[in-house]
Amino acid sequence: MKRITIAIAIALFATPLAHSDIDVTRATLRETVLKLINRDRALYNLPPVELDAAASAMGDEYCRTQIRNHTTGHFTIDGLAPYARYSLAGFNDAVSENAAAWSATYSFNDRALYEMVRRSQDAMMAEAAPNDGHKRTLLDPHATHVGIGLAWEEGEFRLVHELIRRYIDWTRPLPREAHLGQPVMTSGKVLPGVAIEGITVHHEPLPRPISAHVASAISSYSLPGKRREYSPRVQRKGPLAVAMRGDFSVRSDGTFSFTVPFQDGPGLYTVVVWVRKDGDATPFPASNVSIRVEGDLQSVGRASSEAHPTLK
Repeated sequence: MKRITIAIAIALFATPLAHSDIDVTRATLRETVLKLINRDRALYNLPPVELDAAASAMGDEYCRTQIRNHTTGHFTIDGLAPYARYSLAGFNDAVSENAAAWSATYSFNDRALYEMVRRSQDAMMAEAAPNDGHKRTLLDPHATHVGIGLAWEEGEFRLVHELIRRYIDWTRPLPREAHLGQPVMTSGKVLPGVAIEGITVHHEPLPRPISAHVASAISSYSLPGKRREYSPRVQRKGPLAVAMRGDFSVRSDGTFSFTVPFQDGPGLYTVVVWVRKDGDATPFPASNVSIRVEGDLQSVGRASSEAHPTLK
């Protein structure tokens, strides 16, 4: 899941936008971006995505933070990757992010703003493999929703797309903070037409603050390669109903439950639930839930040393 960012300098002559018009402009600009995204998805026979208001509000705040911290791209000075930022804001779905930044020596008017979002969309869709991360994000066949974040101030403009995969109804969402040795359980139910294939738990060090220069220099991101894999224990129907051996339970109606093991010491653990649509051969991630875990690994003792799948 690698994503990249684009930063563009522009020469559109503009006059400042009145502050009283900003909210109206943001709403109509967001609708324009949504139409552009769904227009391009339709060209590839992909279903439209639905605008997510909460994710858009989160995106707006991230864009404002970028301008305030003088950063571009997927990171700002807190060092959080997009999937962790999205999760720690309270969301549970899988997410992929596009980011664009524009700079000028003057404030923007409406015409300049609309031109920037249009040119951003065109630039992303014009990408060619293998450097087509933005285009692949926009054309994610499994995306169901999108958050569109926007912010502009004086000569700085920021835009983010948060492409969301929403396939799980979480009956017991995961916490965002925990301690080693603390049992953390979750449960949910996949939507009709989708089956759960497995769960991976990714581990990385807790994020550290970084400078604005370092944040802007990071052009891509991905989930940590260090992960553990867990397979479902599926209950079969019939007179001789048996449970297939696995690491967590899944009922025939798609309900699942899972206890997250924190086997790799303190750090950021990201739980990814993999699902597969009926008729498809390839599973895809439907969650990026990140948990900050602190504590002393030695204090947990032997309870955390159970045998589990090998690290990858």
